[in-house]
Amino acid sequence: MKIKNINGISRNTCTCGSWLDHWKKFSHQSITYCAVNTCVQKDIVGALVQRDDPKDNGWYVIPLCKKHSDAKGQSLEVGVVYRIVTANIAETCGKQ
Repeated sequence: MKIKNINGISRNTCTCGSWLDHWKKFSHQSITYCAVNTCVQKDIVGALVQRDDPKDNGWYVIPLCKKHSDAKGQSLEVGVVYRIVTANIAETCGKQ
């Protein structure tokens, strides 16, 4: 799956503690390495991304290493084993 890393981590927050915690909670997965294909870095953060698809303008969270998280606007290929989780907190941790 292709994604684009977007700006927004620092100005958007959720109640999970971090975007990585948000991803773990709602993906029901754990991760050891960056989700980008062939990357084996372990310095993982929850990164805000969009699908590289003009029909989908939603914001999502996926675990990326610091290097790939800093690659704003770049198209990245991630493994299909990693679920992307919506960053729309009204649909996840913000539900009452």
